[in-house]
Amino acid sequence: MIIQKLIIENFRQFHGRQEIEFATGKTKNVTLIHAENGFGKTALLNALLWGFYGHEGLSDDLPMKGKIIHEGLALANHNSQGDTTSRITIFFTDEEDEYTLTRSLALDQQADDHRKTTLELLVKHDGQTYSEPRPQWKIESIMPQGISPFLFFNGEQIDHLAMEKNAAEITNAIHQMLGLHLLQRTIEDLEHTNVRGKLSAELRDNTDDDTKVLLDKAARFDADIAEDKQRLEACRRNQEANVGELRNINARLTANQETRDLQNQRAQLEEEREKVDRKFKELSDRLAKLIAEDGYTLFATELVQKGKEITQRLREEGKIPARVLNTFIEDLLRTGKCICGCALKEGTEPYDRVHQLLTIAGDQHFNNAVGALDNAIGVIEGAINRTRETFRTFAAERATTRDRLQFIAESLKAIHKSLGGKESEEIAKLEETREGLLNRQRQLDREQGSLEHHITETETERDKLRAQIAASRQQAESAARAQRRLQTLDSVIALLREILGNEMSEVRELLEKEINDHFQKIIDRNYWVELDKKFVLRLRKKISYEEQSQDLDVAHSQGQRQVTSLVFIASLVALARRRTEIPTILKGLEGGEYPMVMDSPFGALGDEFRAGVARWIPSLAPQVVILVSSSQYGGAVERELGNSNRIGRRYMLCYHGPSKRDDAAARITIAGKSFVQYKEGKIEKTEIKEIDQ
Repeated sequence: MIIQKLIIENFRQFHGRQEIEFATGKTKNVTLIHAENGFGKTALLNALLWGFYGHEGLSDDLPMKGKIIHEGLALANHNSQGDTTSRITIFFTDEEDEYTLTRSLALDQQADDHRKTTLELLVKHDGQTYSEPRPQWKIESIMPQGISPFLFFNGEQIDHLAMEKNAAEITNAIHQMLGLHLLQRTIEDLEHTNVRGKLSAELRDNTDDDTKVLLDKAARFDADIAEDKQRLEACRRNQEANVGELRNINARLTANQETRDLQNQRAQLEEEREKVDRKFKELSDRLAKLIAEDGYTLFATELVQKGKEITQRLREEGKIPARVLNTFIEDLLRTGKCICGCALKEGTEPYDRVHQLLTIAGDQHFNNAVGALDNAIGVIEGAINRTRETFRTFAAERATTRDRLQFIAESLKAIHKSLGGKESEEIAKLEETREGLLNRQRQLDREQGSLEHHITETETERDKLRAQIAASRQQAESAARAQRRLQTLDSVIALLREILGNEMSEVRELLEKEINDHFQKIIDRNYWVELDKKFVLRLRKKISYEEQSQDLDVAHSQGQRQVTSLVFIASLVALARRRTEIPTILKGLEGGEYPMVMDSPFGALGDEFRAGVARWIPSLAPQVVILVSSSQYGGAVERELGNSNRIGRRYMLCYHGPSKRDDAAARITIAGKSFVQYKEGKIEKTEIKEIDQ
């Protein structure tokens, strides 16, 4: 899929008709859009999302999602609502077909229900143009909404991909981009009440009373699981919405001159808390591992002392080391010849003298056992000292880390109290709302964990019941037939689950390799990325301690998280393009090409990452659109993007309004030329201007 052109009409701050033609060349595939913060980057990104998916596609960081039509225009025409319309037109291609998408919302529609838009999709196929009867279905068959957050995103807010609670979102995107959703949907369809439910009902109607009880109980488990999964999905949606609101509050506090310093301090403390918390958990894990593997040595001091006393007594008694072994004496008596050459014949005096030596001779096995004991005592004694020292080190470091966590928590409480006590009613309200959102997030996290645990337990109990039902002997022919059908269905579902699991395992290995190939082009440190079974991203490094090495998670910075998440998205898009090359049981799946539209991809990156990311970004996808502010663009980013020779189109956003943000300049310098990017005016609006290459 390639986006050719975007026409914006009265969408948010874009007053009137504005348009952008995107770079579509094989090598000139990058469209660069310059815009200061607050000038319309987020709105432009959401113009595409709204066009493709309507209200449901809008990003979390877009405030007041119900107000689509330009506010000034809506206010001026509030008495003639039918004459004011917001419209997005997108021209795009997919394979050999050309599409023209138009989504519109009139002012009276917005007042009634802003979610209900008018959508039209024209398709040109083999020279013939027709209107698609199911436009939204067609759009999502080309680019499913579930993958849109991985293709249209704010680069400063993608670090959440490394969090475990977003694993379901990531897994769903992988299913859709690589065609594995076909398997998942098949499993869900087979487990639905329309299929498995009917077969269970048929079996129940033709079985004995005892089995009916089991079937009824299993059906209740199925209903409980379905209800829990719906609640879990709702919980995850609430989490996403809550996080979006929290980001919006943070952005407003950062933008406020009175609260900016405290909010930035809080952001730094929260980032540090995440690192310190990771370190605390890592130290706790290492302590647990030390205790599990070597903890016995901490209680072995008395045992070692007793062992030493035993070996010392044996030495004093002359039993170790043995002067002569009984096996040696027995060999002499058996051969009948002494080492001096004298004959040893039973009944003679020489024979009796040698035989008497058996009473003081040592046993070989006993000798070996005592030697092993001696050695073990030495090993344990050395281990005791090492374990104690290591334990003290880990415990002390863990205590220091816990104290730091406590200090951070107290500092965050102090900032909250300071902001909440501001005289400004707006600031106090923002802080109160923020605290409520944080409490809500903690509540949602607990709810998610509880639901996931309950689903797992219920599924386990249900599966036990199903096994009991399958094992029961049905006498009636109809019951036996129903039982066979149900067993066959369960076998098919189990097989499909196994296939999907194997496919995801192979994809995980391929994706991990792809990620690390990209990652090494950006970060030259001895780090690598691992994907666990839930597709949670973990930045790893190797550490050495006393001739031992261990792979540990890195408490990555926001910049590292952003790079890691960006690389993950790029790797997934790359695999989607090469879908036909991936070995799979699903045959005939075509690769999919997708554009990538990135707002502020360099936002949170340090200088050590910016050059590498800027050099690498143009090759991410067949089409790349970058929205960037002047503070992010200068230096290494401008140099590397220029050297890539990939920029095919370039635009800037010019903002009109009564005032601008303090950190936004009135003019911008691009490629050595100065341009006006702010004009004073009564009506707030943004104008798109093309810059000649």
